[in-house]
Amino acid sequence: VTSTEILLAARCKKVYANAHTYHINSISVNSDGETFLSADDLRINMWNLEIAEQSFNLVDIKPSNMEDLTEVITSAEFHPTHCHTLAYSSSKGCIRLADMRAAALCDQHAKVRARRGRGGGGL
Repeated sequence: VTSTEILLAARCKKVYANAHTYHINSISVNSDGETFLSADDLRINMWNLEIAEQSFNLVDIKPSNMEDLTEVITSAEFHPTHCHTLAYSSSKGCIRLADMRAAALCDQHAKVRARRGRGGGGL
């Protein structure tokens, strides 16, 4: 009896560092094949796959006074076919749709889908 055990090891190919203060909760590759986004509790950044040293801030919900913080970003993802569109959700149960054609900073979302009040049946 012979044992053929395969050992796999991951190697870091590129590091995209120093753009997030909090733990990253989402990474989404864009359909353009050139960019991806990363999201933490308060920010969403867009990166070019070829440029690891620079990112562009798309959404920033950090209040000037952290005591005024009422929600955090829970997830973010690019649209599967429309490379200019992304959606992100928050701890308040909102899903926001952002269109990068409208503005470089997407804090003013295009659409919001929020939970109805208690007993309202959800989305």
